[in-house]
Amino acid sequence: MTFVLFLASLLLAGAAGYALLARLGLDDFDAWAAGRTLGLVAVAYPAWWAGVLGLPGWRLVGIVLLLVLGLAGAVELWRRRAGWRAVVSAEAILAVGALAILIGRLDHPQIVGQEKPMDIGILATLLRSDGFPPADMWLAGERLPYYYWGALLWTTPLTVGGLRLEIAYNLIVALVAGAIAVSLWALGRRLGGSHWAGLTAAFFGVLAGTPDGWRQLLGGVGIRHLDIWRSSRQLEDAITEFPLFTEWLGDLHPHYLSMPIAVAALLVAWHLGRRQPTLAGTAVVTLLFGVAWAANPWCMPPTLAGVALLVLCADGRWHWPVGEGRWRWLAVATIAAGGWLAVAPFHLEFHPPFEGLRTVFAWTSPANLLLYGGCLLVPAFAAVAVMMRDRLAPGGGRGAALLLVAAALLVVASAVSGRPSAVLLTGALVVAVWAVLAPGEQPERAGLALAALGLFLFLVPELVYVVDSYGERLHRMNTVFKAWIQAWVLLAAALPVLLRIAFASRTVRRAVTAALVVAALPHPLWMAVSQVSDRRLGLDGMAWMTEGDRAVVRFLRGQPRDATVIEAVGGAYTEYARLSANSGVPALIGWENHELVWRGHGVTEETSRRAALVRELYSCGDPARVREIAVGEGIPLVAIGALERADFSEETLAAVRAAGEIALDEAGGQVVRIGSTAPVATEVDDG
Repeated sequence: MTFVLFLASLLLAGAAGYALLARLGLDDFDAWAAGRTLGLVAVAYPAWWAGVLGLPGWRLVGIVLLLVLGLAGAVELWRRRAGWRAVVSAEAILAVGALAILIGRLDHPQIVGQEKPMDIGILATLLRSDGFPPADMWLAGERLPYYYWGALLWTTPLTVGGLRLEIAYNLIVALVAGAIAVSLWALGRRLGGSHWAGLTAAFFGVLAGTPDGWRQLLGGVGIRHLDIWRSSRQLEDAITEFPLFTEWLGDLHPHYLSMPIAVAALLVAWHLGRRQPTLAGTAVVTLLFGVAWAANPWCMPPTLAGVALLVLCADGRWHWPVGEGRWRWLAVATIAAGGWLAVAPFHLEFHPPFEGLRTVFAWTSPANLLLYGGCLLVPAFAAVAVMMRDRLAPGGGRGAALLLVAAALLVVASAVSGRPSAVLLTGALVVAVWAVLAPGEQPERAGLALAALGLFLFLVPELVYVVDSYGERLHRMNTVFKAWIQAWVLLAAALPVLLRIAFASRTVRRAVTAALVVAALPHPLWMAVSQVSDRRLGLDGMAWMTEGDRAVVRFLRGQPRDATVIEAVGGAYTEYARLSANSGVPALIGWENHELVWRGHGVTEETSRRAALVRELYSCGDPARVREIAVGEGIPLVAIGALERADFSEETLAAVRAAGEIALDEAGGQVVRIGSTAPVATEVDDG
């Protein structure tokens, strides 16, 4: 029943968003494709403001809005029931994308390792939050200094459904993939002019692997032993994730949760740019852009640029800020400023430790560039070559010769600079921008604009990087990751247009598309065959835990909203902090590394102090000292589970039990309640 309620709430959100977009003039295909994402935003946004303003029951606000807007949307669906085939088609695309990823994760649903404990921790703490920002699940007494908006969209359906979070987490991973797929399908259909174009964009944006899969196969690795992790680390000391890897990993990280919001914003922006922008359409794009920005600040520049490009050229012409073009530029400015204002409380509270931009001192070889994005970049380079030939010698016979001269210049520039990938991308980008800004009317202009933006994002980490706390050796790690994965989605949306420009013959175009699909197949095929094994299949994200730890998590989830807990501390990306992450009950200290990344070096003294107290509590062997620490820090609950038993002796753990009353004792999992304490409150220097 909980599963049915969860899905029903998502259908209501879809109906709500569909009605809003249909009123803006989107057809049934596009309105349903982006409707669920917009519906979730429309429900979460007023509820979030209620929480920001300190009004009680912000979740109730979300539930009421879901019911009211969803039922209104259902009425609109019935009124427009003649278009039911379009709605069913869009829902089928979403379902296929979601099911493909859901099936691909059945053999490894565990929410452990990498960033997944943090991801479920944010969801869990939002479900317990009494306001915003929510509590920091890994630094009791503090608010979460991280982007939570992508997870916030799912809190109302989770509250309505009551689905266990360890199951819901894996469903959300799949549903996000489905939402990206259906929005890319709609956008690709609009840019490319056919349903096949939409399917091409959806496949390459969500389900395609990288050519590195073939490199491994041709190197003698069997399909069952393909190393997708190696493909996601194509560059030394950098992350080269692609959408399929993120989906396989089950990483509900902000970069992934923001994707359907950003693509929905692009789709609505395309409609906005087809005619003179309207106030209502501008408002919807502004809201989607603002929420995407709050969900993942890394996606702000590309999403704003993509939205702006579509508003300025989706009708096939480039509009400068003169004449009627002024209204389009005004709409872009409104979206940019309004996007910040829409979620201003988030920006005023959130202070990322941004340390500026610097020039890179490492770069990407052409081979590694193509082993990552070859399925998208090869068509882009082919389209650029055709456009350059046609523009250098339109209708003449000198095009091929001039193209050879340009290629020779690129080779010379690559040799002189020692950075061939940067030269190649720069050349392609210049030609693409030239085509986008060219006078006259061309139906491919919007697709070319998104392709140019994608090429630019591939170029960025060849020139500059965002300074962070990971040091010189990993200086490009996050910049490559966040730029390339967004470039991937943009080029996937533009791929049908690039293929049409590069290959005029439909037969050749179909053959090339088929070859690209084959090049992208090893990773999804590996995911499929991996399900045929002796591994246990399922969706339980806590299946890796001992029964005792699971019992502790269930107990903690039932505690009052101001509850806090002490659990064993250990390194980031490990099993430590598992109880606070899966329950949402803040721990005295969780992953110290993440607090450092979130808050800066000013927090180190406090996190080190707390970690030392936790170790002392479990190892001192003195019930009086255990009580002193717990009461002094204002933490009423102390957990004893698998990691605590592994790290500390039974003698010292007996002292912990003796320090208070046993509130839970089940399957080896224990929770000790110590005295009467007030919630911890300390001043933390965020650097």
